[in-house]
Amino acid sequence: MADDSDEEQVGEEQVKEEPVPEKPKKIFINHIDTYHGKNIARIFARAKPGSTSEPSEEEEAEEENSEKKQKQLYDENPIEDGWKVVGTVKNTQGYKRAPFIQEVIHYKDRNQLIDYLKEVNVIIYDITQDPEQVDEAVWACQKIESMINELDHQVTFILLSSVMTWAKTQSNEDDVPFSEDEFRRRRAHPNYKERHSAEKMITKLGLTNKKKLLTYIVATGLTYGMEEDVFHYIFKAAWHNVPEVPVYGKGHNYLPTIHVMDLAAVLQNLADRQLKIRYIVATDTSKDTLIRLTRKISQALGTGRVKAVDQEDAMLNRNITQADFDMLMANMQFEPMFIREQMNIKWHCENGMTENMEKIIEEYRKQRNLIPIKILILGPPASGKTTIAKQLAQEYKLHYLAIKDVIRDTKDELEQLVKRSNESEQNEEEIDEEDVDETLADRVDEARSVLERLDEARQNNKDARLDDDLLTQIFKIKLMSPPCQNQGYVLDGYPKTADQATNLFGVSAEEEEEGAEDKKPPVNDRIIPEHVIILEASNEFLRQRIMHLPEKIVVDTHNTELEFKRRLKAYIDLGDDSHPAKFFEDVDRPGETIKIDDDLSPNHRNIVKKIMERVKQPRNYGPTAEEQEIAKRNEILEKEKREREDREERERNEEEAANDRAKKQKEWTTKLEQIKRQEFEMLDAQSTPLRNYLMTHVMPTLTKALIECCQVRPEDPVDFVAEYLFKNNPQV
Repeated sequence: MADDSDEEQVGEEQVKEEPVPEKPKKIFINHIDTYHGKNIARIFARAKPGSTSEPSEEEEAEEENSEKKQKQLYDENPIEDGWKVVGTVKNTQGYKRAPFIQEVIHYKDRNQLIDYLKEVNVIIYDITQDPEQVDEAVWACQKIESMINELDHQVTFILLSSVMTWAKTQSNEDDVPFSEDEFRRRRAHPNYKERHSAEKMITKLGLTNKKKLLTYIVATGLTYGMEEDVFHYIFKAAWHNVPEVPVYGKGHNYLPTIHVMDLAAVLQNLADRQLKIRYIVATDTSKDTLIRLTRKISQALGTGRVKAVDQEDAMLNRNITQADFDMLMANMQFEPMFIREQMNIKWHCENGMTENMEKIIEEYRKQRNLIPIKILILGPPASGKTTIAKQLAQEYKLHYLAIKDVIRDTKDELEQLVKRSNESEQNEEEIDEEDVDETLADRVDEARSVLERLDEARQNNKDARLDDDLLTQIFKIKLMSPPCQNQGYVLDGYPKTADQATNLFGVSAEEEEEGAEDKKPPVNDRIIPEHVIILEASNEFLRQRIMHLPEKIVVDTHNTELEFKRRLKAYIDLGDDSHPAKFFEDVDRPGETIKIDDDLSPNHRNIVKKIMERVKQPRNYGPTAEEQEIAKRNEILEKEKREREDREERERNEEEAANDRAKKQKEWTTKLEQIKRQEFEMLDAQSTPLRNYLMTHVMPTLTKALIECCQVRPEDPVDFVAEYLFKNNPQV
């Protein structure tokens, strides 16, 4: 018995020692397919509940590893013990559930939605981007508050609002930032009054049962980062290399901003901890104006120039909504003391957008898949490099670069740069020193130096041939220009030697990073081609191509017979060691060789398709609004043309069919008349003997019978005539 009791006691102890598995914490986020929703959801899915309470040593070590942290920024796979994210979507059609979303909630009515909300620990309602969500957010909080005592867990309700509810607040002093303590005197923008009312209602609902229901209001600044939101039109205009990026209004208004990842960190702190303050302003520490932000983006991504545009013209830009325009015209400054002092935030961009522009540009390119496509086409003379390169440039909307074009365009651009610099010096315009591009002076000095060398080369060289050093410098300037850095390029036939390739794409000893242990020659990753295509053909094939060129095409070109022989010999004499392909093999980026001898397709279309299979899909925005309109208009015109051609062909076929029918009818009528005539003639010919017989033997007797009948007038004339004929038949 003692043994049995001991076993029972041990068993009980074992049962008591078994840890009870904690129920995973769930968080609800509305519209997880929007800019805010998907970025906030991804951060929560990769964070452990309570991780912001106390930073661990591992987290501090990870924070030092910036490269690892940067990779995690784009990782969409949730961690095993992270938050379980559920939410609704704004656009149900075509939405594919992201890996970091545990469940997408679809509901027919709000009562069905509340059944989901009762099961979550944290509710985040974003009302910044969709005003229709304001009413739903207030209703959801009221429902949770009415049944909070029935729930077995605490609920944290976070209303993500906007600093636009402060837009009309009068500042006590000029340029003095607002603080959270002044939230009671805030005055909303006319288009944000409903959000202001929702903030007050959510705050009031959180006072009824503070132990079971926590409510927070987060007034977020203008969010930026990743694929961009309200500032996207600026990034897009700069990426498309517009001469001047528009600034609506004077641009001197201060914009409170915050990176969307830092906003997610603020929300994560509220989800993990119970804070006494209920109203939080989420902004970074920057004090940037609209014109400064626009200029910095233009300098980092485009031409560096901006243009003041009237506010009334803003709505003509299809990339700007009314809500975006309202936020861009706001003028506010905040001092985010609470989140800096009371929250555990690993800032992504604490100092704002202008101080972290390089990082933000990288995020923008990666999230929008705007990675430039860089292609180099090499091969012997007359191999079709230009034909293929131009088609690739057209297919992928890349910049086509040939030696003459690069020299001409770069010279024009450098002259314009020097001219603008001289004009600005003469005008002595007042520009804030912070807004001036730090590298502009260096670029102007380089431009003047290159232009001087070009003039000197033309004076000393009658053939206008440039030495390799100058040509390489010109190509570097072109390849580093915003168009080539944004969209990419197709380089046609340059470099021609391995040394030129090394000077152009390699990195000098001064530029090489110290401590590099890689044995491969260093390269400039910003300009080196991603795809190197080497065309290969037999000498006889190339000669035949030159021989069959029309005379008008050959005149005044290097495709004459003598010039072709010289160029072909120079190409053959390069050998394997001096061929530019040797450089790419040395840097472990070998090119792909394509034989063109057997290609009979017009304009080497089959070769172009083969290259496109390797390059894969374009990496750009696709057609612009103007191009879409032109394509749509062309499609309509093409459709009308096809319909007109079909109608004309149908009418032509009907007319031909009618003419054919009329012709056949005429032929049939003629033939029928001919048959009738032939039949009549045949019958007439056949009836002649019978008529002769009747006239000779029958008609005389019949005539007498009729005369006799008329004279006698018998009662039955027929019988009388028959009897008469019988009696007087000559043959009887």
